[in-house]
Amino acid sequence: MSDESYILVSGATGVVGAAVTRELLRRGQRVVATYAHSVSTAQALRSGAPPGCLETVAADLTDLCGIEQLLAELDVREFQVAGFVHAAALVDHTATVNLDPFRFGEVLMVNVTAAYAIARALAARGTLASVVLLSSIGSEFGDLGSVAYTTSKGAVDALTRALASELAPMRVNAVAPGVVRSHRTAEDPVFSSSDFAARIPLGNLVDPIALSDVVAFLLGPESRAMTGQIVRVDGGHSVRLLS
Repeated sequence: MSDESYILVSGATGVVGAAVTRELLRRGQRVVATYAHSVSTAQALRSGAPPGCLETVAADLTDLCGIEQLLAELDVREFQVAGFVHAAALVDHTATVNLDPFRFGEVLMVNVTAAYAIARALAARGTLASVVLLSSIGSEFGDLGSVAYTTSKGAVDALTRALASELAPMRVNAVAPGVVRSHRTAEDPVFSSSDFAARIPLGNLVDPIALSDVVAFLLGPESRAMTGQIVRVDGGHSVRLLS
């Protein structure tokens, strides 16, 4: 990628997005990071970034208006975007009987429609070389997410393959993590990280830093022969679910 180009990371203040942003900066990449509400986390990312390497943009991706505003801001600021990581996501574990259709649509808007709209707009500019979308092994195993989240990640898998086919030679891949270690897993009074980790072959929840290494690999030239792939990063969790 050109020294003047950026990698756009949506949802950069989330656990995965922040880890990806920090890893890309560590590797010498310039990053445009979007955030919705976590101003303090965005400030922390800026304070820890090398001078001139990180730009931040506020973006609400829960509706088409917010997505269009983000795209307009990218145009106004004339960022040359060579890579795109869609880490923005709504995680909703509401059961079907309690989940209204509006919330269902909102989850799909952030997790799928925003990924499509941003990738489409950036591809039209002619500078985009590689896209990495965030999926989940929950797209294949419904008991690992709610109906909205599971549906959205299944759509991300399909979107990855469709865009890879239509937009080649631009590359489009996805990473599908298992349960990622975060403040949510640590603070959940019901969820036991140690008990859950015992069911995973490698014995741990997914480390966000390890996940960011795979994302960086998929963006870079080392993966130049890969497109349309959904790469599981789950410590082997899905192997036991399939057995």
